[in-house]
Amino acid sequence: MSQQEDKGVRNSISFDLEHWYTATLLVNDVVDPVDRIVESTDIVLDLLDRHDVTSTFFVVGHVAEEYPWLIRKIHDQGHEIGSHGQTHKPLFDLSPAEFERELTESGTAIEAATGEYPLGVRMPNFSLTRQTKWGFDILAQSDYRYDSSVFPMKTPMYGVSGGPIAPYWVNPRNPFDSMAAVESDERSLVECPLAVTNTFPRIPVAGGFYARVSPVKVLSWGIQRLNRAGIPANLYFHPWEFNPDVPVSEPRLHKRVVSFSGIDRLADKVERLLTTFEFGSVSDTIRTALGPNALELQESRTSKNAQHFG
Repeated sequence: MSQQEDKGVRNSISFDLEHWYTATLLVNDVVDPVDRIVESTDIVLDLLDRHDVTSTFFVVGHVAEEYPWLIRKIHDQGHEIGSHGQTHKPLFDLSPAEFERELTESGTAIEAATGEYPLGVRMPNFSLTRQTKWGFDILAQSDYRYDSSVFPMKTPMYGVSGGPIAPYWVNPRNPFDSMAAVESDERSLVECPLAVTNTFPRIPVAGGFYARVSPVKVLSWGIQRLNRAGIPANLYFHPWEFNPDVPVSEPRLHKRVVSFSGIDRLADKVERLLTTFEFGSVSDTIRTALGPNALELQESRTSKNAQHFG
């Protein structure tokens, strides 16, 4: 049961469902990998079930095609299914036409497995940045209602320095200004950024590597600080990060450190967080933050889609 003091704030927890050896730092280094996707997913599903928490799984389209029964199982247990691209290629490595194809193909694969087209998308490696902001225009014209790819601080691999830290409506012409769409009354796409603290400098508490190497007290402090300011914390993990059988010795030392450090302690940390704070799916967090109809297809967007695809 949640002990969260800040009523009306719904944090989100999500899992990027991919083969562990397709992670950006591992994809070119792992030799003859063992498939761990089913057992890793079952570990996470059991954890969520124990705490009666609904989450979002952002699924790679190829995984949905390979394991449709697994994606149906996740969906049938009440979790939201979003897209994690079709091939797990970051936006940095895609052209606009390829990005549009990734969105369509992954959405179709997920719909075939679950019977529902996904509402949301998260690009691998948080690769929606100032460098690739053209992706927002394609997303705004697509059938997706929200994105959760923006990491609102700069890191060596990704991120948007000074990006908004709370869910907001996106104006594709000015996608990192949280007021740009509101001021123009253009509300066709929502962004739900990953969790960093509202401090200077910002501290990442979003999950993944940051959760594996940070003390749980730091994570709890960061989430609580956001919640007290009325800001939901959007956390992410990968099912393989909960599986102690995943780590291998092939990658170079720095890649092993980033990819595998703290795997043996992550489940206990997430247990603590699920006990302390209220969590739900990303779409539930957006509806709580921006209104119950935030993810409905707007009339203006229907017209834009007709123009784009007609």
